[in-house]
Amino acid sequence: MRWIIYSLLLCLMGVGVAADQAPEKEKTWWEQRDVRSDIYYPHKVHYAVMEEEGDSCLLCHAFQKNNEHDEKKRKPLNTIANEPLEAICHDCHFKELRAPWRCDLCHDDPKKIWPADHNSGYIQHHGEDSKQGTAICETCHLDRKFCTDCHFRRDTLGRVYHPLNYINRHGLESRMMPANCSQCHNSFYCKDCHNQ
Repeated sequence: MRWIIYSLLLCLMGVGVAADQAPEKEKTWWEQRDVRSDIYYPHKVHYAVMEEEGDSCLLCHAFQKNNEHDEKKRKPLNTIANEPLEAICHDCHFKELRAPWRCDLCHDDPKKIWPADHNSGYIQHHGEDSKQGTAICETCHLDRKFCTDCHFRRDTLGRVYHPLNYINRHGLESRMMPANCSQCHNSFYCKDCHNQ
Protein backbone atom coordinates (compact mmCIF):
# COMPACT_ATOMS: atom_id res chain seq x y z
CA MET A 1 0.00 0.00 0.00
CA ARG A 2 2.83 2.40 0.85
CA TRP A 3 4.35 1.61 -2.47
CA ILE A 4 1.22 2.83 -4.30
CA ILE A 5 1.07 6.02 -2.24
CA TYR A 6 4.73 6.81 -2.97
CA SER A 7 4.15 6.16 -6.65
CA LEU A 8 1.14 8.48 -6.73
CA LEU A 9 3.04 11.23 -4.90
CA LEU A 10 5.94 10.97 -7.32
CA CYS A 11 3.55 11.17 -10.28
CA LEU A 12 1.83 14.25 -8.84
CA MET A 13 5.18 15.94 -8.20
CA GLY A 14 6.21 15.22 -11.77
CA VAL A 15 2.98 16.75 -13.11
CA GLY A 16 3.52 19.83 -10.94
CA VAL A 17 7.08 20.30 -12.18
CA ALA A 18 6.00 19.83 -15.78
CA ALA A 19 3.21 22.39 -15.35
CA ASP A 20 5.70 24.97 -14.03
CA GLN A 21 7.90 24.67 -17.11
CA ALA A 22 6.99 26.99 -19.95
CA PRO A 23 6.47 25.36 -23.33
CA GLU A 24 9.55 25.61 -25.50
CA LYS A 25 9.25 28.45 -27.97
CA GLU A 26 9.57 27.40 -31.62
CA LYS A 27 12.85 28.62 -33.04
CA THR A 28 12.82 30.99 -35.98
CA TRP A 29 14.46 29.90 -39.23
CA TRP A 30 17.61 31.91 -38.51
CA GLU A 31 17.94 30.25 -35.10
CA GLN A 32 17.58 26.83 -36.75
CA ARG A 33 20.06 27.45 -39.57
CA ASP A 34 22.96 25.58 -37.96
CA VAL A 35 20.90 22.61 -36.77
CA ARG A 36 18.86 21.74 -39.86
CA SER A 37 18.66 18.03 -40.45
CA ASP A 38 18.38 18.16 -44.24
CA ILE A 39 21.31 20.45 -45.04
CA TYR A 40 24.35 21.64 -43.15
CA TYR A 41 25.72 25.11 -43.78
CA PRO A 42 28.37 26.29 -41.32
CA HIS A 43 27.95 30.07 -41.39
CA LYS A 44 31.07 30.69 -39.32
CA VAL A 45 33.25 28.86 -41.86
CA HIS A 46 31.85 30.94 -44.71
CA TYR A 47 32.03 34.39 -43.07
CA ALA A 48 35.73 34.91 -43.82
CA VAL A 49 35.40 33.77 -47.43
CA MET A 50 32.36 35.94 -48.03
CA GLU A 51 34.05 38.96 -46.48
CA GLU A 52 37.14 38.38 -48.64
CA GLU A 53 34.95 38.12 -51.76
CA GLY A 54 32.95 41.21 -50.76
CA ASP A 55 29.72 39.24 -50.52
CA SER A 56 26.94 39.94 -48.06
CA CYS A 57 24.19 37.78 -46.60
CA LEU A 58 22.00 39.05 -49.43
CA LEU A 59 23.95 36.88 -51.86
CA CYS A 60 22.14 33.85 -50.43
CA HIS A 61 19.18 35.34 -48.60
CA ALA A 62 16.92 37.70 -50.53
CA PHE A 63 14.84 38.82 -47.53
CA GLN A 64 12.12 39.88 -49.94
CA LYS A 65 8.92 41.30 -48.52
CA ASN A 66 5.98 39.03 -49.13
CA ASN A 67 2.58 40.65 -49.73
CA GLU A 68 0.62 37.44 -49.14
CA HIS A 69 -1.87 38.00 -46.29
CA ASP A 70 -2.94 34.40 -45.71
CA GLU A 71 -0.59 33.10 -42.96
CA LYS A 72 -0.69 29.51 -44.23
CA LYS A 73 0.45 30.62 -47.68
CA ARG A 74 2.87 33.31 -46.47
CA LYS A 75 5.04 31.16 -44.18
CA PRO A 76 6.27 28.68 -46.83
CA LEU A 77 6.80 31.50 -49.34
CA ASN A 78 8.96 33.40 -46.84
CA THR A 79 10.98 30.29 -46.10
CA ILE A 80 11.65 29.72 -49.80
CA ALA A 81 12.51 33.39 -50.43
CA ASN A 82 15.03 33.43 -47.60
CA GLU A 83 16.76 30.13 -48.31
CA PRO A 84 19.80 30.15 -50.59
CA LEU A 85 19.53 28.76 -54.08
CA GLU A 86 21.39 25.59 -54.95
CA ALA A 87 23.24 27.47 -57.71
CA ILE A 88 24.85 29.84 -55.20
CA CYS A 89 26.39 26.98 -53.21
CA HIS A 90 27.31 25.03 -56.32
CA ASP A 91 29.16 28.01 -57.79
CA CYS A 92 32.12 27.45 -55.44
CA HIS A 93 31.60 23.86 -54.36
CA PHE A 94 30.76 22.38 -57.72
CA LYS A 95 31.52 24.50 -60.78
CA GLU A 96 34.72 26.34 -59.86
CA LEU A 97 35.86 23.74 -57.32
CA ARG A 98 37.25 26.46 -55.06
CA ALA A 99 35.85 24.53 -52.12
CA PRO A 100 35.33 20.84 -51.33
CA TRP A 101 32.55 19.32 -53.41
CA ARG A 102 31.50 16.07 -51.70
CA CYS A 103 27.71 16.00 -51.36
CA ASP A 104 27.85 14.77 -47.77
CA LEU A 105 29.61 17.95 -46.60
CA CYS A 106 26.25 19.73 -46.68
CA HIS A 107 23.63 17.06 -47.19
CA ASP A 108 23.26 14.64 -44.28
CA ASP A 109 21.81 11.92 -46.50
CA PRO A 110 22.77 12.14 -50.19
CA LYS A 111 19.99 9.65 -50.99
CA LYS A 112 17.54 12.50 -50.41
CA ILE A 113 19.00 14.46 -53.32
CA TRP A 114 19.54 11.55 -55.71
CA PRO A 115 17.29 11.43 -58.76
CA ALA A 116 14.29 9.15 -58.36
CA ASP A 117 15.55 6.73 -61.02
CA HIS A 118 18.76 6.01 -59.05
CA ASN A 119 17.17 3.09 -57.24
CA SER A 120 18.73 -0.19 -56.13
CA GLY A 121 19.00 -1.64 -59.65
CA TYR A 122 20.28 1.51 -61.31
CA ILE A 123 23.96 0.56 -61.26
CA GLN A 124 23.29 -2.48 -63.41
CA HIS A 125 21.14 -0.55 -65.89
CA HIS A 126 22.66 2.93 -66.08
CA GLY A 127 24.45 2.22 -69.36
CA GLU A 128 21.41 3.04 -71.48
CA ASP A 129 21.12 6.47 -69.86
CA SER A 130 24.82 7.19 -70.33
CA LYS A 131 24.61 6.27 -74.02
CA GLN A 132 22.04 9.06 -74.48
CA GLY A 133 24.75 11.54 -73.51
CA THR A 134 26.73 12.33 -70.42
CA ALA A 135 25.52 15.91 -69.85
CA ILE A 136 22.80 14.86 -67.41
CA CYS A 137 25.21 12.54 -65.56
CA GLU A 138 27.78 15.33 -65.31
CA THR A 139 25.42 17.58 -63.36
CA CYS A 140 26.45 15.50 -60.32
CA HIS A 141 29.37 13.32 -61.45
CA LEU A 142 31.94 15.96 -62.32
CA ASP A 143 34.60 13.96 -64.09
CA ARG A 144 35.22 10.68 -65.83
CA LYS A 145 36.95 9.31 -62.75
CA PHE A 146 33.49 8.47 -61.45
CA CYS A 147 33.03 6.18 -64.47
CA THR A 148 36.55 4.80 -64.69
CA ASP A 149 36.69 3.83 -61.03
CA CYS A 150 34.39 0.94 -61.94
CA HIS A 151 34.68 0.54 -65.69
CA PHE A 152 38.46 0.19 -65.84
CA ARG A 153 38.98 -1.91 -62.74
CA ARG A 154 41.36 -4.78 -63.34
CA ASP A 155 40.45 -6.68 -60.18
CA THR A 156 37.07 -7.89 -61.40
CA LEU A 157 36.07 -10.78 -63.60
CA GLY A 158 32.65 -9.35 -64.37
CA ARG A 159 31.59 -7.49 -67.50
CA VAL A 160 32.96 -4.01 -67.34
CA TYR A 161 31.64 -2.21 -70.40
CA HIS A 162 32.25 -4.19 -73.56
CA PRO A 163 30.87 -7.72 -73.94
CA LEU A 164 33.19 -10.70 -74.25
CA ASN A 165 34.78 -11.09 -77.70
CA TYR A 166 34.32 -7.36 -78.35
CA ILE A 167 37.93 -7.00 -79.44
CA ASN A 168 37.18 -9.02 -82.59
CA ARG A 169 34.38 -6.72 -83.76
CA HIS A 170 35.30 -3.34 -82.29
CA GLY A 171 36.76 -2.10 -85.60
CA LEU A 172 33.38 -2.10 -87.31
CA GLU A 173 31.66 -0.29 -84.44
CA SER A 174 34.47 2.25 -84.15
CA ARG A 175 34.05 3.15 -87.83
CA MET A 176 30.27 3.41 -87.57
CA MET A 177 30.13 5.40 -84.31
CA PRO A 178 33.54 6.86 -83.40
CA ALA A 179 31.94 9.35 -81.00
CA ASN A 180 30.86 6.46 -78.79
CA CYS A 181 34.47 5.29 -78.46
CA SER A 182 35.75 8.77 -77.68
CA GLN A 183 33.48 9.05 -74.66
CA CYS A 184 35.99 6.86 -72.80
CA HIS A 185 39.02 6.40 -75.06
CA ASN A 186 41.40 8.87 -76.67
CA SER A 187 43.28 8.27 -79.94
CA PHE A 188 46.35 6.95 -78.11
CA TYR A 189 44.28 4.07 -76.81
CA CYS A 190 43.90 2.70 -80.36
CA LYS A 191 47.54 3.31 -81.26
CA ASP A 192 48.72 1.20 -78.34
CA CYS A 193 47.71 -1.92 -80.29
CA HIS A 194 47.38 -0.80 -83.91
CA ASN A 195 50.90 0.65 -84.29
CA GLN A 196 52.63 -2.57 -83.34
